[in-house]
Amino acid sequence: MSGFASSLSTWVRSETLQRRFRILLVFLTGQGLVQLVSLSVGLLLLRWLNIDNYAQFSVAFGFQSTFTLLTDLGFAGTIIALVGPRGNDPSVVGAYIRSGRHLRNSMLAWLTPIAAIFYFFIARQYHWPFLKSSLLFLSIVASIYFNGMASYYGAPLLIRGRLHLYFRHQLAGACFRIVVCGILFLTGGLYAWTASWVNSLGFFLIGWLNARSSRAFAVLPEHPDPSVTRQMIRYVMPNLPNVIFYALQGQIALFLISLFGGQVRSIAEVGALGRLAQIFLLLSGFNGTVIEPFMARLPKAQVLRSFLFVLAIATAIGAILSAVGFFEPRLLLLLLGAKYASLQKEAGWLVFGSSLAYLTSVAWVMTTARRWIYWTTSWVMIGLILSTQIVFLCLFKPNTTLHVIYLGVATSAAHLTSVLFNSAYGYICGPRIEIPEEAKEQQIQIDQAAGQIALGEEL
Repeated sequence: MSGFASSLSTWVRSETLQRRFRILLVFLTGQGLVQLVSLSVGLLLLRWLNIDNYAQFSVAFGFQSTFTLLTDLGFAGTIIALVGPRGNDPSVVGAYIRSGRHLRNSMLAWLTPIAAIFYFFIARQYHWPFLKSSLLFLSIVASIYFNGMASYYGAPLLIRGRLHLYFRHQLAGACFRIVVCGILFLTGGLYAWTASWVNSLGFFLIGWLNARSSRAFAVLPEHPDPSVTRQMIRYVMPNLPNVIFYALQGQIALFLISLFGGQVRSIAEVGALGRLAQIFLLLSGFNGTVIEPFMARLPKAQVLRSFLFVLAIATAIGAILSAVGFFEPRLLLLLLGAKYASLQKEAGWLVFGSSLAYLTSVAWVMTTARRWIYWTTSWVMIGLILSTQIVFLCLFKPNTTLHVIYLGVATSAAHLTSVLFNSAYGYICGPRIEIPEEAKEQQIQIDQAAGQIALGEEL
């Protein structure tokens, strides 16, 4: 009996290791290719666009990021956590997608006029032409809508472990952007607004491909289910102040540069250095595609060990990249081109701040996967970040690229501290939102299977 249990345990461990290795290999190959092509697009735009056009493109990209968060409010991120072990039921997955898209599209309709006021105010300050600014703003709205398609229809592929399809679609969108931007550059038609529209159409391509491939995994009802909608809202509500605050933080660098008399060149430099943060996109992509589903399904007894192990690996990676940024910044600045070669000190601090932000994203995705979201989550985070920024602004005048980056580092450190505090609190107190009873029964079966495997290992 002992020999049989030992053989069974060895076979299970072997199968598990093989499956995890395949997932890791698919992720590294797919995400690596996607980020390589996406990084290439960003770096080529640095060279192809002049300072003024790149500043306009950076403003548009910043607004897109901010209003994407304000439009979604975290609803897309609730699907994997709330579906939990019910991912094999297409009707359940489809119900969450329908409700989430309905909420997102409603927010987009409400926020578009407000976004237009703020965007055209900034464009007027820098005397950018009205027609080009209008085309840029329309591309922002289109990007937000199409990005919603990509996010929501990509969730079923992640839940069912179809990473090869997910990354294939991402790669198709990235290749589309680099090819079309290259053609526009060669023909003299590449400007800030055309580059922004190419990004929008790239999101549309990804969304369409995701929707087509996820039909077998998600059956959408004709109308949103009120009970599902209420559950998603209840899950998001405690984190809502934090989402809004974090979204507005995305524009703080641009706001401070404008407020303290910074130049257009500073906007371009901050945007260019932000491209170095894309080094972490390969790693951050691992969060939603692998870490989140893994943590969401994990038995409670294994949560703490897995949380600390993943965080330790992320810390080691961030430390290595930060060392490169401080001691060999010229290696990184080669990517940005001659126009930004003098930003050596700025590059080191930018990479360090990005490392802290990466650690925050890793801790946060594990926190949300375990449903450790409370009202105190947002208020502790907002309070700590605001306090840090107020102290910083009393000491520095952020009208230069370096001082803006310093502010980003301080903000990232405060954010990481608040997320780790919330994770510790969540582990002790447990999730605020419980999954439905039928899902609990499935989770019990998973826990029992895990216990049997552990018993076999002991035998």
